[in-house]
Amino acid sequence: MLGCVGMARAAEVRFNTDSLLRVLDGIVAGCEHIEENKQCMIAASRVRLEKAKGDSARFVALGEMFRQYRKYRLDSALYYARQRVEIASNCEWRDSLSLAMMNVADGLKGLGRFQSGLAMLRSLPDDKYVKTNNYYYYLLHSITLSIYKEYNDVEQNKYYEKLLRQYRDTVMYINKDDEPEYVINKAEILRSDGQCEEALDLLTEFRNLHPDAVADDATYWCTIAEVYRQLGNIDAEKYCFAMAAIIDKRNCIKTYTSLPNLALLLNEEGDQERAYRYITCAMGDIMEGNARSRLLQVSQYMPIIVDAYAQVQRQKRITSITFDVMVGVLVVILVVIMVKLRHRNRRLTEMQDKLDAKNKELIALNDDLKVANSRLGESNKIKEAYIAHLFKICTEYIDDMEKLRVSISRKLKGGQLADIKAMISHPVTTDALKDFFKKFDMIFLELFPDFIADFNKLLQPGAEILPKEKDSLNTELRIYALVRLGINDSTKIASFLHYSPQTVYNYRQKVRNRAAVPKDKFVEAVQSL
Repeated sequence: MLGCVGMARAAEVRFNTDSLLRVLDGIVAGCEHIEENKQCMIAASRVRLEKAKGDSARFVALGEMFRQYRKYRLDSALYYARQRVEIASNCEWRDSLSLAMMNVADGLKGLGRFQSGLAMLRSLPDDKYVKTNNYYYYLLHSITLSIYKEYNDVEQNKYYEKLLRQYRDTVMYINKDDEPEYVINKAEILRSDGQCEEALDLLTEFRNLHPDAVADDATYWCTIAEVYRQLGNIDAEKYCFAMAAIIDKRNCIKTYTSLPNLALLLNEEGDQERAYRYITCAMGDIMEGNARSRLLQVSQYMPIIVDAYAQVQRQKRITSITFDVMVGVLVVILVVIMVKLRHRNRRLTEMQDKLDAKNKELIALNDDLKVANSRLGESNKIKEAYIAHLFKICTEYIDDMEKLRVSISRKLKGGQLADIKAMISHPVTTDALKDFFKKFDMIFLELFPDFIADFNKLLQPGAEILPKEKDSLNTELRIYALVRLGINDSTKIASFLHYSPQTVYNYRQKVRNRAAVPKDKFVEAVQSL
């Protein structure tokens, strides 16, 4: 049953790892406000120390200062611990002196002076207060563990391993089974004995029963992370170290192991940039806190992570240079293509302009052709009408000539020579010409009923030409009626109207002088009516 619980919690851990790392990223990037809060707490404790009256109050205030600096500034913590020893020694407070000496041993441990710290603990009185104090065995255990890690001698290691086991057993004995210290020590014993599944189940069950007890306990999360490491669950190990690192950073602790362990784990997974940020932050905190006991561990991790980060940066630079070169080549290619396209577009534009010009010429020619076709159709219409009227006039003149011949023949047979002479001596040209002009006017106005009005629009105001009789033309209008029909030669017009060419010229010049359009465009305007 406990195993199932542990596996379920492991699945949950894997699920939340990435989001937890993002939270830690934010804390590492912007922890100034955490530092400010810590400084405010220290300032408040210092004020209480300055206001403390009497040795007892100062001893308590110094203890508060020690706790403020214990995992923040270890040299300052040792300073205040020694002041506590001085007060307790002067006042002969036995138990307080033992506690103050434990504080000094704690400070020595943080500064890496393990043998001095161990000697301080061994000099404590062998009484019930000391032997049942959890803080005492915690210090014994942690200092002994640090010495154990420093020695490589097999016999020495066996000796210290035996001491560590005894200290863990004692801590379990003096603590209750519902306290974190008991569970953590028991889990460490199980883990050292190779019983990692049992250790995981124990830790997971305790967290389920007492979530508040471990919510702010970085030691718990580091312990369970080590268990997950031995079980090979890398993602869960990463999650637990991240939880411990968040707790340490939020509490402004400088003497932690969580962030360096997490950085090494991330580096092994290939996340060199995040690992570099974490190990740099950890080194800064350790140097700032003067935690020499942690400096050796981080100094071992630092070159590995820095080297991996440098390789990543070199690869990025190579990739960036390669990318820049490729971009440069592509830009050159694009420029060449653009130049060619621009040249081609220019040629196409020139060809388009030529085609547009030719198209305009074709449109103009087409318009001219339409006008010519229109005029041709109109000319054909006029010709058809005039031919019909011409046939009619010719027929009428033939009939008149036949009637004249018959009349003369009849008079010749009757000997009426005087009548014949009278008929021959009477001029018929004037009457015939008047009749011809009348018929011409009638035919023309049938074909162009608006000619007179349209023609007068081409003249200046007040210079209009109006015939005396309705449906008839006068000489000026008749001349330009022939021009409208396409007869522009004055000699031909004079022959048609039985005038001299000079007379026709004078009439035309007179009308042109009254034109409202340019004189050289007047004939063209008349022909367009």
